[in-house]
Amino acid sequence: MKVIRTERLLLTRYSLKDKESFISLVTDKTVMDHVDQGALSKSKAERLWSRIHDRTFAKNVWAVFLLADDEYIGHSILTPRSGKPGEWEIGFVLRKCAWGKGYATEIAKVIIKFGFDDLRLSSVYATVDEDHKGSINVLKKSGMKFLRYEYDKLGRYSVYRIKR
Repeated sequence: MKVIRTERLLLTRYSLKDKESFISLVTDKTVMDHVDQGALSKSKAERLWSRIHDRTFAKNVWAVFLLADDEYIGHSILTPRSGKPGEWEIGFVLRKCAWGKGYATEIAKVIIKFGFDDLRLSSVYATVDEDHKGSINVLKKSGMKFLRYEYDKLGRYSVYRIKR
């Protein structure tokens, strides 16, 4: 897995010392409000933590740290979309203390670049709840454009895309 550095961030493989930070992130109701089905239970978070260390599952999964002080601020991923052959999706979740500082845009841009340069993808996708204005702004600032609506058991959501 590639370690990625930006001006302010380090995206790297999770290590065992990151477990409690990760569990705290994905079980936080506020942080996870617009992520899939919301905050995970502690047991589901533990199972996801185990999967993150499975190299077949977690090829492009990164813990996100501030370069300045090595503080864990979040999680990011680039993965194939379930049921959408050929579509790869970016995702990111940040601790509340990291909101509004431009970190999500920095993460999105560098993961998109990784998808194009390293994985040779022709397009990169993102899905977002229609009412999640912060993430929609991040996607737009990252160069992504609204593509279409899709539906799941939770309702309608937006799909964004950027082409190489």
